[in-house]
Amino acid sequence: MNLEEKSTDNLEKLIEDIKDKLQLVNRSVLTSESFSLERYEELYEVYKLVMKKPRFSVLEMEGILDELKALRSQ
Repeated sequence: MNLEEKSTDNLEKLIEDIKDKLQLVNRSVLTSESFSLERYEELYEVYKLVMKKPRFSVLEMEGILDELKALRSQ
């Protein structure tokens, strides 16, 4: 699976992997349906950042979640 390619399957994979890495308790907060493919490149950048770090501080997690919130479709 080439995650650089924009598709709904890849979008769903990005979101699921981010939720796993952040160990979100309330996983329903992030759903792939909440994001538009038009914002895929930005979401992919967040994904790459999240995947390369082994762990996150509370402030980092809040920042990541704020960024994801800003990328959600209105």
